[in-house]
Amino acid sequence: MTTMTPSIQSSASSMQVQLPMEEIKMLGATSPSSTSSTTTTKTTETETSSVERFSEYSIKDSFNLIVLGDLHLEDDMTSHFQARDDCLYVLEKLSLMPCTPSPSQTQQESDEFDHHQEHVDMTYDEMIIELKKEEAGKLSYSQLEMLMEHQRQGTFANSVLVSLGDLGRKDIRHEPGDAGTTKSFADARQFLDGFELPYELVTGNHDLEGLDEFKTDRDNLDAWMKCYGKDTPYFSQQVGEKTVLIGLSTVRFRDSPHSSHECHVDDEQLSWFLQEVESHPDEEGWRLIVFSHAPIMGSNLRVLQNVHVTNGCAWMNHCSPSTRGLFIETVKRNPQIKMWCSGHFHLSHDFQDSISRVNQCTFLQAGVIGPNSTRDHTRQTRIVRGNNNSIEIYTVNHHKRDKDGDAEFRLDAFMDLTMGDILFAHNCEDYNHDKWFSAYVPEEEDGCYLPIPDGRVASNKKSDVVCWWHMNDDKVLGVHDGQIVEYDETTLSPLGIVISKKEMGDREVLVVDNSRILVLVDPDTENMEV
Repeated sequence: MTTMTPSIQSSASSMQVQLPMEEIKMLGATSPSSTSSTTTTKTTETETSSVERFSEYSIKDSFNLIVLGDLHLEDDMTSHFQARDDCLYVLEKLSLMPCTPSPSQTQQESDEFDHHQEHVDMTYDEMIIELKKEEAGKLSYSQLEMLMEHQRQGTFANSVLVSLGDLGRKDIRHEPGDAGTTKSFADARQFLDGFELPYELVTGNHDLEGLDEFKTDRDNLDAWMKCYGKDTPYFSQQVGEKTVLIGLSTVRFRDSPHSSHECHVDDEQLSWFLQEVESHPDEEGWRLIVFSHAPIMGSNLRVLQNVHVTNGCAWMNHCSPSTRGLFIETVKRNPQIKMWCSGHFHLSHDFQDSISRVNQCTFLQAGVIGPNSTRDHTRQTRIVRGNNNSIEIYTVNHHKRDKDGDAEFRLDAFMDLTMGDILFAHNCEDYNHDKWFSAYVPEEEDGCYLPIPDGRVASNKKSDVVCWWHMNDDKVLGVHDGQIVEYDETTLSPLGIVISKKEMGDREVLVVDNSRILVLVDPDTENMEV
């Protein structure tokens, strides 16, 4: 039999590809000469259109991400190992979402053109199955490229894991394995290596808590970087033709002037981050996904008011007024920042504000996988599935199994990147946990604003009172859940508890002297505290 070298002409490119028959056989495509001319079966119209329909599809900007929240390894790793298997199971089920052909300028300007991009109804794995049935000479360049990537990467092509930090065990025992110790880094690396996927990671606040082993934050951070072979605590990784992942790490714990658990990005990272954003402009079609342990101020994600707000560690650079607003300002100025993923709160994905939206950016809260880390008995991981036109956000429920014992997973939201829309796939399942995580975030037209506070603004005998106002020095204060809260002047994100519920007691709140003075009055004794 004569060995032929087929010529595959890409319909999307003038490029012509010549491949030897041996390589085509490795890819699984059918040899043109493998079918005798006398026994050739005519391909039906349906079979032809099946492959022709996605002749210009590709995976050049397709990606899958596993986004792990706070890891917090435990003595009994059964749940962690199960969660790892769950993630890989779901990743295989979902497969890649191939890139759709880009519409021409003429199509986009047409009155009949649907600007909501075509939904891909076949996965990468399904396309591979179909392509392997075809003669190599009938395959487009993009299709042949997909076969080559499948041969090279297998089922988990273009899949990346990102860990949001807090690697060591949650309880501090002053021994190796505690959060922030060399052993915790090595144990976490062994666990992450077990995914057998490329991965990146950022530090969380607990990753610099190795106080018994390291004298300085710099030494602690260097040990973390050494373990993972990193030159810097931040990262930038391109996962598609126009998609880039950016990671920011907290770099101080002992040196924090306020809360040790504040997640803080230093000036070096901030400068690098701004340069990365600037070098990937929206005008050139770039899409950026950012990762940090704590969320940024102004993201509108649910926050633990009586934990993280009280302790001044809810947001990135929470206690640094000069830089904490820079992140959301950068997001608002740069539409190429499509998503920002964070952990830190150990909260469920079932709450409405575990996914939030500011301008074009979707903010994503990632849960935990360990039973000793969860605050609400849920154990969950995010899967992000994207291509050139859209992003899908999934939840893997490690605490819920189907009849076959596999983890349940669900689609949470669909992002149309061409139109900037987001569609939620289901209603939230807010549970009654108000006593420990309720956090009110003021809004300009929420009906609770007091434009000119004068005299009594609240009485703690009515604990359901919600109001907020500006003091004369422009500080924003409010009453919520029977306590007085300070909010950021620009984003209205909660900053800290000024007067706790216990300190308030049954006292009334008065604002006097042209909003210069806050007074607490005991209604029974009329005693006042300024």
